[in-house]
Amino acid sequence: MSQNQASPKAIPQYDDSHYAVVDLGSNSFHLQITQLITEPTGKSIKTVNKVKQKVRLAAGLDNNNYLTDEAITRGLTCLKNFSLYLQTIPVTNIRIVATAALRIAKNNQLFFDAAKKILPKEIKLLSGEQEAKTIYAGVAHTATNNKQTSTAKRLVLDIGGASTEIIVGVGCTAKKVVSLDIGCVSFIGKYFTDGRLQQESFSHCIAAATKVISTIAEQFIQLGWQSAVGSSGTMQAMIEILNERKQAPIITLALLNEIQQTLIACQTINEIEIPGLRADRKAILASGLSILIALFECLHIKELRLSRGALREGLLFELVPDAKII
Repeated sequence: MSQNQASPKAIPQYDDSHYAVVDLGSNSFHLQITQLITEPTGKSIKTVNKVKQKVRLAAGLDNNNYLTDEAITRGLTCLKNFSLYLQTIPVTNIRIVATAALRIAKNNQLFFDAAKKILPKEIKLLSGEQEAKTIYAGVAHTATNNKQTSTAKRLVLDIGGASTEIIVGVGCTAKKVVSLDIGCVSFIGKYFTDGRLQQESFSHCIAAATKVISTIAEQFIQLGWQSAVGSSGTMQAMIEILNERKQAPIITLALLNEIQQTLIACQTINEIEIPGLRADRKAILASGLSILIALFECLHIKELRLSRGALREGLLFELVPDAKII
């Protein structure tokens, strides 16, 4: 996965068989390039390149929800890099979407107008509900055991930089969706401002998330579900820690509470050391973990597994609905 600025020479040439999805998230901007392969057994789409950049757009929202000039510049610099990859891909094969940070930003038009001059296609600003439905589609279409679970209800959680999506669906259909204005980038700035990892900071962060989640929890609990999956960085971090321990890839509240205590023992974000945890996950782990603990407690979740797909896979499904995502 490239984390770097691309030089035009280093970029492969793509053609009509390639598709690109660009996800302008509140923490990271992602570009995913896939290729459609047609065989006698059917069509499949496989990823050939991924570029990710931590833009931390949500951290650039001021107290009045205006994006700072620095945040806008960070975002546009990343888009200039992405645009180099999109030059040879047909515009009809490209989807570019923005999520919570740009939904919230009162001056988002400034960003969109500048982006128009850089990108081959306009950015589509997803509503919270559209984002939740697209995430669910991405989860459903990459689930390995779809046939057995066509009638089973599935709970899907996604913790983003500035919003958290909760969905209950059956098979490929989302039945109930909600997007809440709580995210790991916005919360890290509110509750862990000095980078210190204290019990009090976690308690305040969990309480703030609980206050928001509890307004909708009962509706979801009444619907019920047979399995729970998640698809965001916080959950991936937990699975990476479990993999390092050679334990089953199942997230429980006991694990989350244990990691919370480990973080408190580390004292500051800069001092975080957990076997299996990637360095780029450390900055916003405390807030993401707090939100995940609140979700487990409010929704009475027993265990959570990691999904293969999420928003970007949902966008791919919109582009090539008859292809299997591999």
